[in-house]
Amino acid sequence: MAGNTVDLDNPTPEQREQAISALRAKLSAEENDYCSDLVIWRFSVARQLDADKSAAMIKEWYLWRKNADIDDLPVAQASNQYPVPYPIRGYSSVADANLTAGVMVKEYQLKVNKYFGGGCWHKRDKDGHPVYIERIGRYQIKDIPKRCSMGELLEYHYLMQEFLGRTVFPECTQLAGRDISQQVVVFDLAGISISMLSHIPALNMLREMLAKDQLHYPECMYKTYVVNAPSMFVTAWKLIKGWLDPRVISKIHILGKGHSEELLKQIPAHSLPSFLGGTCRCSHMAGGCVPSIPMNNYPDLPRKAYVCLRHQVQVS
Repeated sequence: MAGNTVDLDNPTPEQREQAISALRAKLSAEENDYCSDLVIWRFSVARQLDADKSAAMIKEWYLWRKNADIDDLPVAQASNQYPVPYPIRGYSSVADANLTAGVMVKEYQLKVNKYFGGGCWHKRDKDGHPVYIERIGRYQIKDIPKRCSMGELLEYHYLMQEFLGRTVFPECTQLAGRDISQQVVVFDLAGISISMLSHIPALNMLREMLAKDQLHYPECMYKTYVVNAPSMFVTAWKLIKGWLDPRVISKIHILGKGHSEELLKQIPAHSLPSFLGGTCRCSHMAGGCVPSIPMNNYPDLPRKAYVCLRHQVQVS
């Protein structure tokens, strides 16, 4: 099937079924059993419906998941009591929570979270997609390469992606009454400096993470908004664009300070944090809508300050 004859974002049921069938014909029985139609379709789209290239991509992905024991990651779901890998607001399958020390929270998670500027899955957009917000301008950029290994960052990232796929997407799908398998991302660059944008060790880590995402978790992004982007971001963006697939680039919107109107077209005011132009404050949670250790808006207590029970954490 020629990719340029199909609207990849809005295929007809027949076109989607044809692409899935063509790809399944090139996979082993084990690979076919492992892959849902949704997974098959994602990889088909990632390779512009080229069945041979898509099959090669799936084979590598399948081996990676098996060799890395990805299915065994401790993903928080309604059916268990694993801790969330990152702050979350506005979902029913898991309670509103921040990432804090606990018996099932690994040291590398606390370390990575300490230097990240603050992120959160924060409610849903007007179409039912989960909204993920990251305050990159608050990152401790120079500390991340010094204090965190690439392996730790990737393990943390994979845990977050699995949580998105196994917990967040299914809940959004149920609420929307249709398949939801992509998220809306908002990257807030408020506070970013030229030294942060040009820090080579951090940029190399970003490039590695983007490469892994495109190989292992294709077609999970609906739209991305980069807001409060300063003029100096243009130079960094030229570099980052070279690491991304053209289809991914087409979904990214670079906005300056006047971003609220554009965001509100996609995200209702009650689901958008007030610092981005919405009305939500999540005042019931420490740190509000998007908690951040670097901003000192919720406690970053050492592990020894906690009494760790089997499935809960209490501050001593």
